[in-house]
Amino acid sequence: MHRRFMRIAIVQVLIGVGIVVAGQSLDSKVTSPVTVPEGNGVPVITDGIFTPGEWDDALKIPLHEGAELCLKQYRGVVFIGARSLDKASVEIGPSELFLAAPGGQIHKFHVSAQLAEVVLPPSGPEPASRFGLTTDWYANEFRRDVAQAERMEKEGKNPIEIIRATSYPSDGIEFAIRRSKLPGDRWLMRLWVTAFVASKPGSLTYPTAAAERTTEGWLELRFK
Repeated sequence: MHRRFMRIAIVQVLIGVGIVVAGQSLDSKVTSPVTVPEGNGVPVITDGIFTPGEWDDALKIPLHEGAELCLKQYRGVVFIGARSLDKASVEIGPSELFLAAPGGQIHKFHVSAQLAEVVLPPSGPEPASRFGLTTDWYANEFRRDVAQAERMEKEGKNPIEIIRATSYPSDGIEFAIRRSKLPGDRWLMRLWVTAFVASKPGSLTYPTAAAERTTEGWLELRFK
């Protein structure tokens, strides 16, 4: 168990370093607010694969050349997807989704090798993440072949090479969040994803100018 948590920490630190070196983001021409469409009933399995047909009924917003944001709802559940369309351009990795009702608390949903949630205060230190807490939401973790990773570590392979070689297939992140998680028919959203952008560690933020501790510049989602 100790080794597993060490691997999680190493992956997060490595990707964080990459963000400083190669972070970049791209705004789309979508104007806030947007109305989240009601889905046609095709279920979304939150495995990160974006199986054909799962998101055909979603609103799609470009995140970057080669990646998109997908939004839909069905029977009291909101589905939010961050999808890589071309992994040569963008390969999505551990990420964080921020949601708030207007004037309400900011919830941060963390996705990496584990899931975590934290409510952010407007200022001061960020509270410790509660790993494994997924009350009223879920998403796919980023998993890898641990045995192969250990073999490659012993062979002296570099950490980025190990991450890319041992990660199980994924097209991105698929979130499922109950409408009852936040009050009202309007949500505010910020998405921050780590990614290999043109094969270099980087990051994407949507909307680009969205603040982190306030909802200034966030995308407004409306539900009918």
